[in-house]
Amino acid sequence: MPTKKIVAALVVALPVLAHAQSSVVLYGMVDTGLQYINHAGANGGSQTGLINGGFWPSRFGVRGKEDIGGNTSVLFQLENAFDPTSGAMIPSGVLFNRTSIVGAMNPDFGTLTAGRQYGVQYDKTLFYDPTSLASYSILSLNLIPLSTLRLSNSVKYVSPTFGGFNVEAMYGFGQQLPGSTVAGRYIGSSLEYSQGPLSLRFVYEESRGTVGAVDQSGLSDRRYSVAATWSVPNRYQLSAGATRIGGDLQLTPRGTVYWATGGVWASPTVNLDLTVGRYDYQSIGQHSQMITASGRYLLSKATYLYANAGYMANQGDADLSIYNYDTTQPGKNQLGLSIGINKRF
Repeated sequence: MPTKKIVAALVVALPVLAHAQSSVVLYGMVDTGLQYINHAGANGGSQTGLINGGFWPSRFGVRGKEDIGGNTSVLFQLENAFDPTSGAMIPSGVLFNRTSIVGAMNPDFGTLTAGRQYGVQYDKTLFYDPTSLASYSILSLNLIPLSTLRLSNSVKYVSPTFGGFNVEAMYGFGQQLPGSTVAGRYIGSSLEYSQGPLSLRFVYEESRGTVGAVDQSGLSDRRYSVAATWSVPNRYQLSAGATRIGGDLQLTPRGTVYWATGGVWASPTVNLDLTVGRYDYQSIGQHSQMITASGRYLLSKATYLYANAGYMANQGDADLSIYNYDTTQPGKNQLGLSIGINKRF
């Protein structure tokens, strides 16, 4: 069925769904910005124009929860990305590429979900970044590779909090090829402690290669990550972390990523943040260094204006872009500036 017809069918079905469920919500976000960035793309030229997701990517979705008794609820979520500058789906023709899950939750036993969903390191880094992993943020350091940002064919368990501790575990079945149980497989786990303003967490992830023109299922990418944050809601947040990247698959090069970030509410309507980071590449004597600054001005609870500035310094063959949805040429430094508006509904 064409994408437009699927979306139309969902909108028509919402009243029926709302009657059958305890709650069903249609939600979304539209974010459009104007950006200048140099050394952009394959040709390395400067570029100025409208962009999707100057702060966070635009998306729409529907989520719901049904109380089935015994303090247990069944939940679902379907979410898709789109480009507001053109109206196109991202990627074109694919629906619910951001999230597609069904599961159950109980405050005494935890939450279990299955489908396409975020990886453990994303889950356990989102809260530690004052920008919630915006377009100019620690994501630009390839802290979380795109291939493990979200995982299809996956199951995830999130525990309740006991004595300040919680755990999360996730298994991705990968390609599910006949005769192979490891192609594209993902394993992730975390241990977190949170008490008052302090939160600490450790994450381990292992990803196996896929089978395509070349069989890389025998290769693996391993990431060990620690992070800490001190946060006072509506006042300030200070965070820092490090990720050790190893293995022979190299979703990103072997090495270590270090980062620190801080955010402050200058007033009830003005939020400012600053981030610094460095990616040290193992055994090749080069690195990428980054600094970003962002500000948001709240027009309402659901709408804000924003401005971003960031600089990425690359050495050798390093090619990280300051705007984490873009690319740059190896060894080129990159400056990015953007302003825009974000509207949630």
